Amino acid sequence: MTSTSKGGWDNSSDTWDEDEIRPRIPSRAFLLSVCPGLGQQYAGHLMRGILLYTNLVIFSWLAAVAYMYVSSPLSSILLLSVPFIGVALIGVDAALCAKREASDYRLKWYNRYWIYAAVFLTLLATVNPFMDYIVGGRIVRAFFNTSDSMYPTILNRDLVVINKLIMPKRGDIALIEFGEKRKAGTITKVIKDQLLRRVIGIEGDTIEIQGNQVFLNGNVIDEAYVSYADSQSLNVFMESDYKMESVVVPSNSFFVLADARHYSFDSRIFGMVNQEEIGGVATKVFWSWNLDEGSFKWNRTAMSLM
Repeated sequence: MTSTSKGGWDNSSDTWDEDEIRPRIPSRAFLLSVCPGLGQQYAGHLMRGILLYTNLVIFSWLAAVAYMYVSSPLSSILLLSVPFIGVALIGVDAALCAKREASDYRLKWYNRYWIYAAVFLTLLATVNPFMDYIVGGRIVRAFFNTSDSMYPTILNRDLVVINKLIMPKRGDIALIEFGEKRKAGTITKVIKDQLLRRVIGIEGDTIEIQGNQVFLNGNVIDEAYVSYADSQSLNVFMESDYKMESVVVPSNSFFVLADARHYSFDSRIFGMVNQEEIGGVATKVFWSWNLDEGSFKWNRTAMSLM
């Protein structure tokens, strides 16, 4: 005789009784979907859960890639919501699957609590990091800015989206990733391994700086994005009468400057940036945290940087 009141364990023999009858509870299937697909497994639809989880991962990353290229704030927010909507829909589907099961549902080999836990931990430790390595390492990633170097374009505590599929053009903000060789320099020991800087010159360009004016191939650049420190500020690093003789950007290199022009390290100090040191292009502000007020700057959410 099979039991319908206890779990899947046959306490008399301490073994699992796969013939035990246990009705599926829709609310429990929905809650288990905090790990997408686990609710379907609970409801007896293992392959359905695997397929839904796989599709969620694929469409979430595709949405993240598309997010880099759309300009409309509404479209950006919709793309950001794809994984959340997907998880909710998978949860509803799991509840419906459980509801459709007959009251005499017989437990299957994968309807064990320790298997649920094992599936959750396995996904957490393998699939998610693997996808982050493949997609986050080669296609799109987030970068948390912790300096004022790109003020006012990018603020301290802004989380920005980095497109790793493209090389920067003039005017783009690039993520620079210094290697061990670059870090060995006397001055550059104090800078971070990764930083954001605006590309001013590319291969073959001639750059010259006279005070607050930057000359690109003999013409003054209109830099509405630049901020200058007050002459009395303790943060002043470059004086307003700073001069740099004309230099030509070598092949496969970039000349970069900070938007906060008077108190940041850039190509005036550490020289040209090699193409191999470019980690991608900052395309959008994902969200912005106001450090002084302790609140979000919602008006900067999904703000384009290109």
